Amino acid sequence: MLDLIHALRFDATVARSLRELMICRIAQLEGSDYELAHHLPMAAESGLDSEQLASIADWRGAACFDERQRAVLGYAEHLGAGAERDDAALDKCFGPVEQTELTVTGATYIALARMLRALDVRIDGSPLG
Repeated sequence: MLDLIHALRFDATVARSLRELMICRIAQLEGSDYELAHHLPMAAESGLDSEQLASIADWRGAACFDERQRAVLGYAEHLGAGAERDDAALDKCFGPVEQTELTVTGATYIALARMLRALDVRIDGSPLG
């Protein structure tokens, strides 16, 4: 699992900011405070601004996301919540390799969030909540 996460973090062709956006939305959908605590700072470091970070959950009504970011957020909701997939948006913004990377990123962090919850992994010694 660590090798997969390392590859997603350092060897992917999709921009880091887009991958972090995917991870943060997945973490929200999964209720993973642990993942959010770790990936919101990474998302900021990757170039997402404070307005974007604050608007991830309500991205559909926020004007601060571009077309590619919206495609990623919509795809995160497809993977994590079963929302309808927007193939046209994905195909317009991403090629097959990038779509595969986004799929593996989303699926990996869904699995990770669920493992963390099942194992009751805590954020810096604090109970999950």
